[in-house]
Amino acid sequence: MSTPHSGALIVSTTLGPLHVQDAGPADGPVALLWPSLYSDGETSWGAQLAGLHALGWRTLLVDPPGTGGSAPASRRFTMEECGDAALQVLDDAGVDRAAFLGLSWGGIMALRVALIAPHRVTALVLSNTTARGVNFGDRLKVRLITLVIRVGVPGGLGRLVVGGMLSDYSRRHDTGFAPRFAETVNNLDTVGLALATRSVLGDRSEVIDALHRITAPTLVIAGAEDKALPQAPHSDDLADRIVGAQLVVLPRVAHLAPRERPSEVEALIKEFLAPLG
Repeated sequence: MSTPHSGALIVSTTLGPLHVQDAGPADGPVALLWPSLYSDGETSWGAQLAGLHALGWRTLLVDPPGTGGSAPASRRFTMEECGDAALQVLDDAGVDRAAFLGLSWGGIMALRVALIAPHRVTALVLSNTTARGVNFGDRLKVRLITLVIRVGVPGGLGRLVVGGMLSDYSRRHDTGFAPRFAETVNNLDTVGLALATRSVLGDRSEVIDALHRITAPTLVIAGAEDKALPQAPHSDDLADRIVGAQLVVLPRVAHLAPRERPSEVEALIKEFLAPLG
């Protein structure tokens, strides 16, 4: 019988100390979960943990720099450094291989791990994410966004983030989550958040031409109403270029699919991971 456990780790990484919630069956296969920008691990992936544990999986839920229990970033960083940090989390937890579940920023990170250390990846779940880099015009927009974050927004940044990351349907049918999410965003360290935003949205490299090298089983999840990283071209890139990748597009969902449709995403993940466990 599997032995359940739960504990918090503070892992020293190239991004600084990261808070990681280690839970589920101690002897089960491992899933590392990394959230979206403007979100901590619990906000993005918390609704999926119980289902993974019931399936027999141990989970390592990461709070990226400046969110949850992790200290803010002190400098800009690359997505490749995020991949290195995720591997350092595995090392600290005594884990050789894991499935990587990434939402937005988490998916960008997971692609780097799959490319730099494929032997450590058992599977990929890539939700609302991209393999694309950033063009000059978007880079300028991101610099403006980071300036706004540092200066502040009347009423708080959270309401803008909620409007851009949740569908109208989600806001209407889960009325309690939107204000909680907005409050979480408003409480983030603005300097660290600006650095993370610049790093993830403005400085990330492009890995489209390397996607054919990924051999891990891959599930791609997209939101039909995702304005931040729309299905076309972002999720379509992943499904078309990663051999054997499955693409599922969820209606009335924007950028936080695992939180907006927790039951549907849980079912997708269980069906996808069950044979691998």
